[in-house]
Amino acid sequence: MMILIQAKYILQQLQFDLIGKDSYRGITLTYTWLANQFGHLALGFIPTILAYQILKNYFTFSQLNLFSAIGVSFLWLTFESYNFLAPLLKNANEYIFKPDLANVAFDTATDVCFFMMGAFIAGITIQFSQTLLIIIGTIFFTLTYPSYYWYTTKMYQQEAKFPFQFRLSQWKNKLDDNTKYIISDFVNNTQKGNHLLLFGAYKSGKTSLSVAIANEQSIKHKKALYTSATKLYNLFFEPELSNEQIHITNLWNWRNTDYLIIDDINPSLKMDEGIISPTTFYELLNNKQFGKLNKEAIQKTNIIWVLGENYSALNDWQAMLISLGIPKNQINTISL
Repeated sequence: MMILIQAKYILQQLQFDLIGKDSYRGITLTYTWLANQFGHLALGFIPTILAYQILKNYFTFSQLNLFSAIGVSFLWLTFESYNFLAPLLKNANEYIFKPDLANVAFDTATDVCFFMMGAFIAGITIQFSQTLLIIIGTIFFTLTYPSYYWYTTKMYQQEAKFPFQFRLSQWKNKLDDNTKYIISDFVNNTQKGNHLLLFGAYKSGKTSLSVAIANEQSIKHKKALYTSATKLYNLFFEPELSNEQIHITNLWNWRNTDYLIIDDINPSLKMDEGIISPTTFYELLNNKQFGKLNKEAIQKTNIIWVLGENYSALNDWQAMLISLGIPKNQINTISL
């Protein structure tokens, strides 16, 4: 069942974010984004008012309010350009995975537009001008799509239920070329039913890497979901979401997501055998009530399996996936 973030869910999220007290409703990524943009508006508005109050003591030419708004907008454009370019140039050789420059530039441009909106609103507040009104209308129209994109992007990210926010460009640990290729291929492959078996010792970064990979998909507006193995074992015995159960905090589940992280399948401890074996996993998956649904979900979903450090179990996990109908060429392995 394909679920998209429809307009009604966006409106529900807006209502949730804008109405109610933070002290008891909690903070969402969408609320944080809205607050951030209101902050940008204020940081354009307030300096413009202050600049005008200072400049009017020294200059008497007309449209000083417009000049103040343009000046503050230019200062923020300069700052944000530096904020965008400086880290990229300074750390160019340090990135294991290059940042998505187009995405970061789009984010920077969106912020600049909100700064400018605040500045020009301040200008028209000081003195009405048809020129300022046209500029404000143009910026407002320009911000329509970016606002929709970033707000829904935050919905995709928070619906994924990641334990923290992390992107591939933030990954600092060294990786060999083959591992980097496998990760990049998993991120960019549009085929369904790809599986990545991730092994590694305690604190090797397995969860961070898996979140980063799936988060890149959320930013592309793909459905992603993070779950621990313990929770998933219970979900194996639950039916599909009904229409009544679909709402802004439950738009999709593990069976109809595009990308799934199964974390902590086995703890990263030096054990001869993991706590959960592929055989046990298969038995829970293939239960009498929902075994067919579960197996279909495994076959069509791109899954990252966080399997601890018991690398000797690799062949058994591969065999289990192949028994579920997963082609061997769609199963890749990483050991951190």
